[in-house]
Amino acid sequence: VVSTQSTGSSGINAEYGGYEPLLDLWRPPIEDCSFCQIEDIDKRTNLSDEEFYEKYAYSGLPLLVVDGMKDWNTEVFNFDYFKRLYEKTDPDDNKDCQFFRYRTDFDSLEDVFNMESDRAQFKPGHKPWYIGWSNCVPSVARALRQHYKIPYFLGQSERTRDDWMFMGSPGYRGAPLHIDYVEYNSWQAQIRGRKKWTFVPPPECWRQCPHRQSVIVQPGNIFVFDSNRWFHSTEILQGEYSLTIGAEYD
Repeated sequence: VVSTQSTGSSGINAEYGGYEPLLDLWRPPIEDCSFCQIEDIDKRTNLSDEEFYEKYAYSGLPLLVVDGMKDWNTEVFNFDYFKRLYEKTDPDDNKDCQFFRYRTDFDSLEDVFNMESDRAQFKPGHKPWYIGWSNCVPSVARALRQHYKIPYFLGQSERTRDDWMFMGSPGYRGAPLHIDYVEYNSWQAQIRGRKKWTFVPPPECWRQCPHRQSVIVQPGNIFVFDSNRWFHSTEILQGEYSLTIGAEYD
């Protein structure tokens, strides 16, 4: 499901409760706005790596690869599986790994895995949560990567050192509107649940790209976009909890 909506700066202010100048403080301005001059988001299957790199890889065009998780075996991924993996590690091993608490009361991944069971299993009546973390512990990364591989359409792309996990309650807001400062473009695979992505072009492109874009990513899909160019936010839709894994590509 893909949708677009025309909006100007006033529309952005209405949707997101006001534009936050601090988001732009250290960001270099974008000179070429052609990446956001689109009416719809491409949805592809059986995408060759040649076409991906020619049309999408570095263009800034968002892309939904419907069959992106081809030949993956991630059914074992859930809260209990991750908890068992990390219980075998020293908490100090995670101190240099990034952790995004968002609007939760967790200060670390250790706090997450120590929450009460009913809350961890998203039982009704318990406080919802959404968090993200990098799997920079080598033993954990090796265990996780036994179940998934670099998406087929990336061809011989080098794997970046860290992959990212994002997990949270159904019907709950995920990441607030933000822009990233990462080295490369990125992909994110939807393992469980459904996540709605909303993204807005940077202010210098508002006149050329007067559209707010949104896309609903389903289990098995991989969403690819340039998070350094698009402001973006996420929302977990009702139904199953959301679990995604993502990484950068060169």
